[in-house]
Amino acid sequence: MTEVAPAALTTGDTEAVAAAKASLADKPMLVYVVSDDPTDNVSRKLEDVVFRNEKLGLGTKFFKNVKVSAGDALTDRLLKDSGDTAPRIVLVSRDYKAFKVLQGKQISAGKMLKGMSALVKKEYTDSFDKMVRAYIKLLNERDRLEGKKSKLAADLARLQDKPNASKGKKIAREQKKLDVEFEAWNEKHQKLLTFRRRGEAKAEA
Repeated sequence: MTEVAPAALTTGDTEAVAAAKASLADKPMLVYVVSDDPTDNVSRKLEDVVFRNEKLGLGTKFFKNVKVSAGDALTDRLLKDSGDTAPRIVLVSRDYKAFKVLQGKQISAGKMLKGMSALVKKEYTDSFDKMVRAYIKLLNERDRLEGKKSKLAADLARLQDKPNASKGKKIAREQKKLDVEFEAWNEKHQKLLTFRRRGEAKAEA
């Protein structure tokens, strides 16, 4: 994106600014202000190490994840006053306020997780840590289902080479059962990513 604050907040029009501030975004934002220096070591570590943290990656599902260039950040009404170096992470609440700013070498997976968890607690009734743990469990279950799917595919390939009516019926039954399990997994996945915002009945995944 080239800007994070609503357009009205950038124009400075008094009435439009008031209206924009009164509005709420669908999700809080995790904004990554990118360094203009492609050789920056901090950026490389951030992208190759910090961003690969599994819990952090899963936790971003609570957020709208945005990348903004350092140059564009200088003209954004919200970002220009939220830190002064790049790379940096700016956690933005749904009412377009900077909740937490992490800059340069301050950025770590631990500090990001702490800030993200605190903002999620402010914006949602859901638990950040509970969702992440449940998602990891769900991913493990998906791996199990994919393993069964691969085994069935191999069994079916062998059956085609050497037809056997009894084995064919067994594979068909197992396939039907697996289809049901995948459908149940998809329902749990959708439910897990349906968050409840504070003050509202439900939020969309």
